[in-house]
Amino acid sequence: MEIKAYCNKNNKVMNIFFESEINNIPPEKIKKNELKECKNLEKLLKKYINGKEVNFKKYYDLNLLNITEFEKKVYKETLKIPRGKVKTYKEIGENINSKGYRAIGNALNKNPIPIIIPCHRVIGSNKKLTGFRGGLTMKKKLLEKEGLKIKNEKVII
Repeated sequence: MEIKAYCNKNNKVMNIFFESEINNIPPEKIKKNELKECKNLEKLLKKYINGKEVNFKKYYDLNLLNITEFEKKVYKETLKIPRGKVKTYKEIGENINSKGYRAIGNALNKNPIPIIIPCHRVIGSNKKLTGFRGGLTMKKKLLEKEGLKIKNEKVII
């Protein structure tokens, strides 16, 4: 699994791209924002994907990301979901006082730093695995590596 992470000059991650996206990384965005590839962070992300516990706290700052205030609320709430647990879009919405569950899904789909902001831990109200930029196979793998049981694309709780 190839993964690319781009950081600013202060080594704060600004974007993460999965294998399926790497050929479409906009070079003008990387150049304009003076980003550089973060090889060390890429190694940590791969460790995490393979089931190791990694603390990413020092690698990101939500205030530096090009996101809306609503997206920031969604991401802050998503960051509260502990390893090995999941929340539904509805639960995220209730916690941020929003009934815009589709808007929450759209915000998570735009998440510039997936895995670090663990959008893979957000599932449908029916406990079904739903969209993830890295693909549902990767979402399932991440959740299983965190100790969750999944059967027929549903999280067993």
